[in-house]
Amino acid sequence: MSDYKNVMEDLIEEEFDSLQPTLDCCTCEACRSDMIAYALNQLPPKYVATRKGEVYSKTFILRNQHRTDIMAALTKAASVVKANPRH
Repeated sequence: MSDYKNVMEDLIEEEFDSLQPTLDCCTCEACRSDMIAYALNQLPPKYVATRKGEVYSKTFILRNQHRTDIMAALTKAASVVKANPRH
């Protein structure tokens, strides 16, 4: 692990993988990357510097409101990428 990490990246990727069947859009690597990048830009980063901090942050962020925010950002990202696919 680097000296620091944005745990929001992992959380968005995990949530994307579970939401993917319901997004009704292309999920090729280019579109997947675009959706994840779009969602990351809509949400605040959550940087940690230790493994303990990573575990704590993931637990905190996965509470209902934060999970809802992640799902909303990914749904919006899917809509934007579906209307403007890069592939």
